Amino acid sequence: MAARIEIEGVELAYEDTGGSGPVVLFVHGLGGSANGWLAQLEACRELGWRGVAHDQRGAGRSALPDAPLSVERWAEDACALLGALEIERAALVGHSVGCMTAEQAALRLGDRAWALALCGGMRQWPQEGMPAFEERARLARSGRMDENAEAVAGRGLSERCKAEDPRLLGLLREAVASNDPEAYARWAEATARGRMEGLERLRCPVLAFCGSEDPVTPPEASRAIAEAVADGRTGSVAGAAHWCMLEDPEATNETVFAFLREYAPDA
Repeated sequence: MAARIEIEGVELAYEDTGGSGPVVLFVHGLGGSANGWLAQLEACRELGWRGVAHDQRGAGRSALPDAPLSVERWAEDACALLGALEIERAALVGHSVGCMTAEQAALRLGDRAWALALCGGMRQWPQEGMPAFEERARLARSGRMDENAEAVAGRGLSERCKAEDPRLLGLLREAVASNDPEAYARWAEATARGRMEGLERLRCPVLAFCGSEDPVTPPEASRAIAEAVADGRTGSVAGAAHWCMLEDPEATNETVFAFLREYAPDA
């Protein structure tokens, strides 16, 4: 069951495996929640590491404040959560717009961030993609979250996965459709404004990776991130699309934890 904590006057829900080993904070994207990282949290538990994943403000089981949503605000929340949990150093793992949040949080943390893994990230969204975010917000406010869910699941999973595992397709549809419509609309608008800033100032090693079949943030987006940082590399989850941590959690874990184990501080 999720724990709850108040951060800057907003109640956030989070999952925490406990453990005395290195800490990893997982940051979800638009339409997601901490539940998307359950396989990665279990991998932390098996390693004796401490995995933390939170529902960001306005998502999942966390509160939707009256204040504006933004990547910058989510990054501040991530840092504040670590502080409230008395976590001195952590690696950050982000997905989609959560990569922008994780990157900005790592900048704020400085030497306290020991590694950064970005799954399906992009430095900034292409201008031609802006109407899609506007359409998601419009559909949500029109009571048509089912159409958003269909679009997300349709591009978020590979054609192979949708054919071979219709159960997962249905679960992802349901997870996205269950988002509060106004919260999702505000998230979509904040996502459109998001970007990575100061990649060249990152002090920690960076892994930028995606599913090899990702049509949302294709491999060239990962390469652009890795080339912009001082210590960057790329990776890929073969055959998977944008939500590769759900589509192929084992391969995603192999990619993420092979990287993290290289830099994990002593417990």
